[in-house]
Amino acid sequence: MKKFFSLILCIVFIFSLVACRGKGVGADGGIDVEYYANIGQIKDVDYKLGGDVDAAQKALSEKYMSFANGEGNHDEENEAFYVDFESGEYTVMTDGNVLCCYVTDKKQDGITHIIKNGDAYGFELGTISTKLRDAMKKKGFNATERDADKSELFFLPGSANMNMTVLEYKFEENTVLFVFQDSALSATVIYK
Repeated sequence: MKKFFSLILCIVFIFSLVACRGKGVGADGGIDVEYYANIGQIKDVDYKLGGDVDAAQKALSEKYMSFANGEGNHDEENEAFYVDFESGEYTVMTDGNVLCCYVTDKKQDGITHIIKNGDAYGFELGTISTKLRDAMKKKGFNATERDADKSELFFLPGSANMNMTVLEYKFEENTVLFVFQDSALSATVIYK
């Protein structure tokens, strides 16, 4: 009788795992990086590649204004601000956590890069590069592992003096870069 109940529990467990697998969720329960990369987005980030620059700027600055006006949660982790700056040919807009970039002279072409500081695609801030690479390899994705090209880190002022490496994954439509400082995940970038 115990074996029968154990078998039933195993079957229920397997079906519950299968039922929980939805759009954007990988077979292991993790984030399906390929799905989000192909739609030009980082999961849980409201902006998409090619998206309207003015709308992104408004949303990023409204988040700051809501914080400045005393609305929402005001602990140190959720402190909001808005800034934009030019870096080379790009303009970078950020609320401190998410960065949206566009080619300054081609604003009408929309957002060209989305960067998330910290956790992205199910990988936590500080994840070691070998752990992330191995997890992606289990999902069938092979990376180009290399030193970061300083020109691709235009959104990080002062990055020229940092020891930065990247894992680069090319998908059908877009490329995802996991950026590491001293082998620890610090930012994730998606671009065309």
